[in-house]
Amino acid sequence: MTDAKWTRNEDWVGSAIEDSFVMVNIGSGSYVSLNETARAIWDALDTPRTAAEIAASLGTQFDVAPDACAAAVTRTLAEMEVQQLAHVA
Repeated sequence: MTDAKWTRNEDWVGSAIEDSFVMVNIGSGSYVSLNETARAIWDALDTPRTAAEIAASLGTQFDVAPDACAAAVTRTLAEMEVQQLAHVA
C-alpha cells in the first residue's frame, strides 16, 4: 500500500435502505448501492486517509485477517475510483 491519501467525492449523498447503503451523485444522477465493507470504507473516508489507515480501522470493526482486509480495501478503493466515489487526494 502507498502513502497516498484517499478522499470522498463530495458530489455523492447516501442513505441506509434495508441492508444496503444507496448513494446518488447529485451532479450526474448516477446511483450505486454499497455493501457493508464498502460503506465502512466510505465512512472511514470522512477525512482523507491512506489505504493502510482504512484497513487498520476496518480490522477493528470486522473479524478478518490483516492481509485479507488490506486486499479488500485496495480492491474496493479501486472500484470506488472507477465509480468516481473516491479518489487520491
